[in-house]
Amino acid sequence: MKKTIRKMIALLCVIAVMTACVGCGSGTTEKSGKEGKTATATPTKAEPTPTKAEPTPTKNEPMPTEPPATPTPTPEQGKDPSGSRELTAGSSGTPAKTKEMDEVMRKAYETFAYQMFRTTASGETRMISPFSIYTALAMLANGADGNTLAQIDQLLGLTDEERNAYLAAWIAALTSRQTEAVKFTNADSIWIRNDREQYVPTTFLNTCAQYYKAAVFSALMNDETVQDVNNWVDQNTMGMIKELVKELSPDNVMILLNAIALDAKWASPFAEARIVEDYDFTKADGTKQKVEMMFDDMTYGYLENESATGFIKSYEGNAFSYVALLPKEGVSIEALIDSLQPGVLRNLCMHAESGDITIGLPKYKTEYAVTLTDALMSLGMTDAFDDDLANLSRLFEGIPTYVSKVVHKTYISVDDKGTKAAAVTGIFVDEVTAVMPGTPYRVVLDRPFVYVIVDSEGLPIFMGTYEG
Repeated sequence: MKKTIRKMIALLCVIAVMTACVGCGSGTTEKSGKEGKTATATPTKAEPTPTKAEPTPTKNEPMPTEPPATPTPTPEQGKDPSGSRELTAGSSGTPAKTKEMDEVMRKAYETFAYQMFRTTASGETRMISPFSIYTALAMLANGADGNTLAQIDQLLGLTDEERNAYLAAWIAALTSRQTEAVKFTNADSIWIRNDREQYVPTTFLNTCAQYYKAAVFSALMNDETVQDVNNWVDQNTMGMIKELVKELSPDNVMILLNAIALDAKWASPFAEARIVEDYDFTKADGTKQKVEMMFDDMTYGYLENESATGFIKSYEGNAFSYVALLPKEGVSIEALIDSLQPGVLRNLCMHAESGDITIGLPKYKTEYAVTLTDALMSLGMTDAFDDDLANLSRLFEGIPTYVSKVVHKTYISVDDKGTKAAAVTGIFVDEVTAVMPGTPYRVVLDRPFVYVIVDSEGLPIFMGTYEG
């Protein structure tokens, strides 16, 4: 009986305790299902359903404010999306500051142009576009500093701020005179290896977009990039230059490109009846070859000085003209080129003479390609090509880089209807590859040797020889 009473009392105690616990409402602590830790019970808000994360633009991706100013590589349907992609289109707005052509710019540009032509002259049919080379180097200068920049300034004859202002106005003037008969285009682009985008200062990209309307591309610098670069060159040279590069180096981290193209009809075309086939053309070595010679009569445009005679023949609209200079007897081509100092040709054209002039101009078409590295170095631009001395700190922050090569390619076709000409300049910037410091000892296992595997005490566990 006593046992029964004790059991009833114990049961009532348990019930009382349980009731007390329930009366407490929600407790201040609860046992975690897995960890056994305590957690504060606080009301929580309903969380929104997670959405797909959007890529965050990097600090070096200026957002385009207007449509692309230059044709861009468009990924083909189904093509691997890891190819080149455009980061920003060149701004097509008015640059912040421009400066109209004056004698200061003329002298600086002509000095560069004739120096460049003399340096690349090599006794063969050749053609360069100093305009394209000058523009590409001007873009590079915006990323250079220190002595590297000073050498480029010396070569181009102006500071980068002056160059940008002059070139922006000049490019706008040349490209604004578009007609059905005369078309001139200029395009610039910057190709950055995709794993180095974040190191390119926004200031550099903005300057090139503002003054040169340069489009910026992220690229893998692989075979696909080769195709994309060549496509861009093809599009921006009116199809006259199909290929600039065949392969890229793993060290390439940037390519700066300028491309120009001209398609101009003569103001006065050559009459088909006055084209003489199989006309003798005498080469420098005295040998003769047959050409198609186009003849015409003019009443204005005769040129002559102590070194040459020649003519100036205009394209429709007079925005562009073709100037021909024939060395006088006893004057070599090289001597004539040397005589072309700043202002000489300009002055000669300004004082072209009137009179009855018969001209003969061969039909010709030629392509020319040259690496300008040696030519530029001979003109004093040396540091940019030296991986120890190059200072391109405004081009890449925190990554040592240098210019590995400058490539230039041109095309021209002259016939009775007019002239088609194009040029492209590519500046290839490489990352300096780190080289581990050498040691005073060197062991190369390039002949039979003995090997031993030892324990922690240096005792041999295995021993053997390898004899190939």
